[in-house]
Amino acid sequence: MATLGKLAAGRSLGLIVALAAALFLPVAGYAAGEPWAGKITPLTKGGFPDIPPFTGEFRFGWSDIEAARAKATLEKKDDKYVVDVSGGTTGLARTLWSLDATHHAEFYADTFRPTVFDQVEKYAKRTITTRGEFRSDGFWRHRESKPGKPEKWKKIKIEPIWDMVAGMFFVRSQRLADGDKIVINLYPGDSAFFTELTVLKREKITIDGKTHDAIKLEFKPQRITRKDGKFGLEPHRKFKRGVVWLSDDQYRMPLRAEVDIFIGYVFGELANVRFQDGSTLP
Repeated sequence: MATLGKLAAGRSLGLIVALAAALFLPVAGYAAGEPWAGKITPLTKGGFPDIPPFTGEFRFGWSDIEAARAKATLEKKDDKYVVDVSGGTTGLARTLWSLDATHHAEFYADTFRPTVFDQVEKYAKRTITTRGEFRSDGFWRHRESKPGKPEKWKKIKIEPIWDMVAGMFFVRSQRLADGDKIVINLYPGDSAFFTELTVLKREKITIDGKTHDAIKLEFKPQRITRKDGKFGLEPHRKFKRGVVWLSDDQYRMPLRAEVDIFIGYVFGELANVRFQDGSTLP
């Protein structure tokens, strides 16, 4: 889902994966001494059943004008879940901003803790490749832009931290009762974000003429910075808040997300999905 967000909003929609509910407790880590670090949600996987393997398609755009499409697949291989996403801009948007992207992510099925992700973004004049590895000594990232100088591996000194895909599965496993909150550190690809979420309410949402029962959540991301050896937070430069709707059923599939920007809003929504047993959403 990380790459899906990038297709439409330059990484802003990728934050929709940070959704859930849990109690706030302090955690250990490089930023644990900061006041805001004490709000981070514990890493325990919730009790909501895992979503079955599926193939789905999503569309993205600006103010309900479609600009991109992406396909996502979820598989279970041994003790891990594997997610692959591919897509790009379409139609008029492609003539203005050419982008094809892929994202591959793996995480443990029993804890949802991430192990690795690879992301490739192909623009008209450059290609950006990002790899993240969750090693025993922490999270390491390698990012390369061609044309450009090669970059060295960099350790991201923030704990705990999730990649976008594993974060999505972790948070959907939680209770998600109205009023519940969660705080999670997310890494979309080039920066870490301290993201606060609130479960607003249950309501109905209509997509392509079909009405779904949905869970509505609000999310507010802030970039985690480090200056003079101290961690801090600064507002996201693209938006201040967004909302996302998950299907209120056994799947908790992302239905739609909207992020307010300086002119209008960007959106992402489910176009279709089919699960391993051949079923679709109710």
